[in-house]
Amino acid sequence: MQPETILVVDDDATALAFCCSVLSHDGYRVLPAGSGHEALEICQSGEPIDMALVDVMMPVMTGIELVKQLETLVPSPKVALISGYTPEEVASLIGDDGSSYRIFWKPFDIPIFLQMIRNVLDAPQREIASYARP
Repeated sequence: MQPETILVVDDDATALAFCCSVLSHDGYRVLPAGSGHEALEICQSGEPIDMALVDVMMPVMTGIELVKQLETLVPSPKVALISGYTPEEVASLIGDDGSSYRIFWKPFDIPIFLQMIRNVLDAPQREIASYARP
């Protein structure tokens, strides 16, 4: 059985490396992208993707803008957003567009982060939920 593939998109190199390291150590196949454009190139290459983990705020292309484009390229993508901003700041930045995605709040507790990833992968498509900071 092939490991599940997670596209991780974050413009912060440290956060990207952390997420990729934790996920690959837990057995996932990880496709890192440092920008929305890099993520789109990966998707256009035909790489199979089970889930996208996308930073909310990135320069040039926001996480929500990227997710909308991913949804046209990847069949039924499972998506989670990540952010270091407060829930109120994220809500004001992305408005109602973010209400149908799970949001993981930085900094991550590794066991909780991995459980949330598993929950997204196992959840029915586009289930609405949000996770608060621990």
